[in-house]
Amino acid sequence: MMKKVYLLLFVLVMSLIPTVSAEAASEKVAIEGNSILTAKQMGDFVLLKKPDPKLTTVDIYRLADLYLSIGRMEGIRGDIAFAQAIHETGFFQYGNDVLPEQNNFSGIGAVGGGAQGAFFNTPEEGVRAQIQHLKAYANNEPLVTEKIDPRFDYVKRGIAPYWTDLNNRWAVPGNGYGEKVLSIFDEMKQINLAIPNVSSEWTSKLPAASVYLKADMPLISPDGKTEKILKKGFSYKVFGTLGNNYNLGGNYVIAANSSKMSVYIGRLHIKSKNIDLYKPDGKVHRKMIPGEIVKVFSYDENAYYVGGGYYIKKGTDVSFYKGTIQIKADSPLIDAAGNTAKILKNGQVFRVYAINGNKLDLGGGFYLNYDKTKHVYTNN
Repeated sequence: MMKKVYLLLFVLVMSLIPTVSAEAASEKVAIEGNSILTAKQMGDFVLLKKPDPKLTTVDIYRLADLYLSIGRMEGIRGDIAFAQAIHETGFFQYGNDVLPEQNNFSGIGAVGGGAQGAFFNTPEEGVRAQIQHLKAYANNEPLVTEKIDPRFDYVKRGIAPYWTDLNNRWAVPGNGYGEKVLSIFDEMKQINLAIPNVSSEWTSKLPAASVYLKADMPLISPDGKTEKILKKGFSYKVFGTLGNNYNLGGNYVIAANSSKMSVYIGRLHIKSKNIDLYKPDGKVHRKMIPGEIVKVFSYDENAYYVGGGYYIKKGTDVSFYKGTIQIKADSPLIDAAGNTAKILKNGQVFRVYAINGNKLDLGGGFYLNYDKTKHVYTNN
């Protein structure tokens, strides 16, 4: 008798649980839309799997930035397009018909049987072609960027608005093609958020970076509640990351979303008229103006990256700094030997070139020990 009661209870409980079909459970993901991942997350994911991606004139982070910036211009999910490129190239290892020097990251025109497909002069062209080809499938909107996709006009516009609609279309045979791309993207989303050129073990009480909001964002308190809405058009100090959130101080966070914000780590001061601003394809965009100050989003051994894949080469005629410090009370300036070189006076303002804990590098081998009662640091 007791077994029958338990069985009836089990059947009753199970009947109360809503059933969801496999099709309903797998929400469709649109090809068009805003990216959410950062170039740092995307690049870190590739290097975690394959530390030697076979690229031509860009590194993996610059390539990821191209996907985000060109995707943003055309209204296409650049972060998922990057996952598609990972699928097509085998984490940029290639090995089939397409060669790395083709800058063809999505197999455009490579139909098998030794056909190598399209060649593009630069990585920027290859990314642009892929984004344009995706747009051809996704909707009927006109291109924003100059057409480079050689097969754009062969696509019936708007026939595949979702990633899974690319099954048996982008690649043949292509069973499960869209699901494979989305699976890579889902794995890539698990990569912890990081700030470019900032150690994950940031120990300073000063901000590591700033975030500029392109859309209103909720500020979430440590207990998970919305504290207030931060308005777009303003910059806020970033003290590190918590999971996939930016810590704006006191563990109050905003959720990272590359389409709604940009995080910059410092600024670049242009000191001469001989400095060029380069486009993602390596061509000169314009001459910089002496005295001009631009935001820096990341850097490597060769260049400072100032947004949208644009960059300025490193050299003695440019100067990168993290922020500025204003002296509110007399403070000793310390030399490399640890001795007081001079006393900094109330009202003076200096650029800070690097931060190590509470030690602020003021240049020339001199530093200042930060004291919040005597100094005001600004990086916005």
